[in-house]
Amino acid sequence: MTKINLSEDDLQKMSECINNQTEIPEDLLVQLSPGFFEKLQREGQFDYQKLNKFKVPTIEYAGKRPESVILAQAAITGGAAPLQTVRSFGETKDKEWHNMIVQGDNLQFLKTCYLNQDPLIKDKVKGKVKLIYIDPPFGTGDEYGGSNGEMSYSAKLMGAEYIETLRERLIYLREILSTDGSIFIRLDYHFGHYIKIITDEVFGRGYFKNEIIINRTQEFYKSSRGLKKLMVDTDSLFFYTKSTNYTFNELRILRTDEKWWEITLPGKPRNESDKYRYALGEKIKVTDGRKWGLKQEQIEYYEKIKKIKIKNGKVYYSPDKKTLKSNWTDIPGYSRTQDYPTENSEVLLERVIKACSDSDDLVLDCFAGSGTTAAVAEKLGRRWIMSDFGKHAIYTMQKRIWNIAASKKLGHNAKNEKYGQPPKSFSIISAGAYDFTRIMNLRKDKDVYINFVLGLFSIARDEKDYSLKYKLSNIYAEKDNNPVEVYPVWEDDYLKDIKIDEDYLKEIIVATGGRLKGDYYIVTPESCTIITDTTLKNGNNEDINFKFLKFPYKILEDISRHLQIEEQPSSQEDINKLISSTAFYFNEDIKIEVERLSGGFKIKHFKTEILGKNKKRFEGMEGLSMLLIDKNYNGEIFNMDLAIYKKEISEEGIVKIENLTENSYLIAIDKHGNESKVIKI
Repeated sequence: MTKINLSEDDLQKMSECINNQTEIPEDLLVQLSPGFFEKLQREGQFDYQKLNKFKVPTIEYAGKRPESVILAQAAITGGAAPLQTVRSFGETKDKEWHNMIVQGDNLQFLKTCYLNQDPLIKDKVKGKVKLIYIDPPFGTGDEYGGSNGEMSYSAKLMGAEYIETLRERLIYLREILSTDGSIFIRLDYHFGHYIKIITDEVFGRGYFKNEIIINRTQEFYKSSRGLKKLMVDTDSLFFYTKSTNYTFNELRILRTDEKWWEITLPGKPRNESDKYRYALGEKIKVTDGRKWGLKQEQIEYYEKIKKIKIKNGKVYYSPDKKTLKSNWTDIPGYSRTQDYPTENSEVLLERVIKACSDSDDLVLDCFAGSGTTAAVAEKLGRRWIMSDFGKHAIYTMQKRIWNIAASKKLGHNAKNEKYGQPPKSFSIISAGAYDFTRIMNLRKDKDVYINFVLGLFSIARDEKDYSLKYKLSNIYAEKDNNPVEVYPVWEDDYLKDIKIDEDYLKEIIVATGGRLKGDYYIVTPESCTIITDTTLKNGNNEDINFKFLKFPYKILEDISRHLQIEEQPSSQEDINKLISSTAFYFNEDIKIEVERLSGGFKIKHFKTEILGKNKKRFEGMEGLSMLLIDKNYNGEIFNMDLAIYKKEISEEGIVKIENLTENSYLIAIDKHGNESKVIKI
């Protein structure tokens, strides 16, 4: 094993990085694991003389990092996000595949897949993904919105930052793609060909297969008056493979024209009987120096569809299908079946998925949006994983898949025929519980940690010693005169071997002599508990309500590093910055009360405990991001009909909405992504 040689100065720098929660410099990372980096570092460097000699284009820009550093930082600095199941739909037997909708930062999710350690996906995803389709934000500064003002994302990242953030994701996507897998990347003219060069670097120029031309829709056009250039009508779909041995199924599509071909070819018949064919009731002999180009059964097929004719003693046919080429402008590129912005059309995804995957193959889309990739993969019998940061997207996909039986069947012959099949089992997965143990020295900074995590939930640490009052250690504050425990992750046993379960709570009751009652709060990382809020009885048969204030470790890193937290959107000016978002949420309770009005409803009361970027608690509706509405909630599955963003709500809290029913319910989401309980409107 290669010996690590670090000076005292190096050790001091590394210690400062860990304690200050900043990235370890590249030169120190290389020294920390020289054997690992020796090969990878070469892959991340360029031989400029060689490049110039062969005239291979590349892009250099500020902030561009070697691939080796990008991949190593996931392993060394613990950037991956442990996964947790939030809710499940349908049933599966043990070890059977479960399709996934992942809510979280897609970069952190891809790192988790790359590290291949999380129990939910271990040995199931890395190297097993047959097909990747992504339609990332185009990096244009444009704002894409829906018909009701809601938006999927804001494509505000520009220039070098945009290229590098997308390149980083492409590197991880390559790593989880199967050897015989393919990737399709949809982009427009703004940055498409910059990303083409970057993708040549990541996947290899020799593995570029096609630039496919696809349609936009009229909805993205501005007025044509006064234009001084041609209106943009198409996007590009870049098709790459991971190796020369990849799945590709030739696609044939219906012809829209009617061309006729004589069905003989130069050559000789194999025997005397092969000189003849029967067409339209006639026996026809091939002419000298020619042979038949179709078998008898093929001629009979074309007779049946009335695509055979005889002229001057020769047989002609008009093929009903042709081989699909790289011009796909015969189909829509976008659609609005979900009333969702930039929703890729199902017929587009049908072509992609059929071309480069087979039944039961795994398909992934980490910019999933409305979930077209999932819907088409489901209908074609593929397994799938979707990822998106926005709660609007997550609920849109959940509804789309759960109700997929009522959606349109694939295929040009389907017309208005319904798909008619229930969905295979799937789960909503959280990618927000980060392992922070490699970033923060919890033993050394125990008091800093306690103060910080209490502050996340707007709880001030008291100087009082609560051990005597409650006969418990680790009580550091009170909330509404009730004890607040900070789960002691600074102790090895609690971090590694102990999880909060019902037995853990019963031990608390025993330790207090059975006299504890009322509410008991536990501030804990999500990964340290396997239960939700629980009510147990004390020795006097009185209720003890154990309430969990959960958070992901990642939030500690991000707040410390950036002194701010990313927020869920509250208007179309700041919707889901998908590429650079930080996927976290607090699982904090949200309180909302509404009053039904004619033509809508009014928010009478809204409260969230989260803090804004100014470290102050949001007042009134300031902390509200959006309302999700289900007009006919069945009491079990919340089927979102529409999302109403904060900007669409009046200062008085009035929401105008038609066609509400007696079973109309809503979920409120605050700026940190916390969800309220489902409440009746």
